[in-house]
Amino acid sequence: MKDFFSIKGVFSVRNLTMMALLAALDVVLARYTTIHLTPQFTLVSFEYIPSAIVAGLFGPWAGIVFGLVSDTVGYFSNPVGPYLPVWAISAMVGNVIQSVFLYQGKFDWWRILIARLLVMLVVTMGLNFIWQSIYFGAAAAYYNSARIISNIIQLPIQVVLIRVFGQLALRIVTRMNASRQSV
Repeated sequence: MKDFFSIKGVFSVRNLTMMALLAALDVVLARYTTIHLTPQFTLVSFEYIPSAIVAGLFGPWAGIVFGLVSDTVGYFSNPVGPYLPVWAISAMVGNVIQSVFLYQGKFDWWRILIARLLVMLVVTMGLNFIWQSIYFGAAAAYYNSARIISNIIQLPIQVVLIRVFGQLALRIVTRMNASRQSV
């Protein structure tokens, strides 16, 4: 657990470069693969994949920074509705939850499932409901009930995609480290 909270080596040039590439991928996935029913309700999105990879490979501090940066850059690259900085809090909390289960490349099925369930309960159904209630009023209850169905449908897809792309990213980083040490 000592390494979990350590910031040492997290923000090296190599790691920052990989996180920047994943943040760019996050923004692209949010822009081009997201299906919105309304501006406040997302039906399908794949932007959770880069954040899960960052949380799994680099830990909670990187996840916090990644959540803040990707959410803010993502909004300003494609503004939908008013800018609400509290959504960045949701992204950061979600990445910390994923870090607890996936850090150090532990992309096991059960870890991913528990992490995504907790993100669904704490962030999507909890924090996001609070933010929507503050900013959008009574309509938030409708969006939250529809979001439950959407999240249950997406959960198995999320687990499979995080597992596949997480292990792929882990192999790439392992090869990069091996080639770097052989030089």
